[in-house]
Amino acid sequence: MDFSSLRDPIFIAKVVDFALLIAVIVYLYQRFGRTWLVAQQEAQNKAVEDAVAQRVAAEKAVESHRNAIEKAKVDAARMVEVGKAQASRLISDEIAQAREHAQRIIAHANGELERERYRVRRELLEETVERATEEARTIARRELTPARQEELVEAVIGSLGARNA
Repeated sequence: MDFSSLRDPIFIAKVVDFALLIAVIVYLYQRFGRTWLVAQQEAQNKAVEDAVAQRVAAEKAVESHRNAIEKAKVDAARMVEVGKAQASRLISDEIAQAREHAQRIIAHANGELERERYRVRRELLEETVERATEEARTIARRELTPARQEELVEAVIGSLGARNA
């Protein structure tokens, strides 16, 4: 190995330049680079922490919403059950009311029917009495002569006298 080239001024200048370059780079790194890298690292760490916190919050929100959905399903089933029960009760109540109303209508119709039968019977009786009376008058006018009247009066007086004796 030949160390003579190490004494060459150009080589020494290159080594000094290299050493100065390294010193400037280390100085700039120490002065600006490290604080910038630390700031970048802290910003990245903060972003990761925020993302983790946001993920945790999102997981909690998802779980909360799942619970709300399950509760809503249970509530919906209960509401349907209550609605069916109310509808059934309302239907049975309406049917009962309709039957009661029908019974009242039937009773009223039967009462009206009886009143109409009574009215017709009465009219028929009055008409029959009027016809019988008219027929009796006609017969009495036709068959009751003064001589026949005298006979009837004598027969009635005779029967009254026989009863009293």
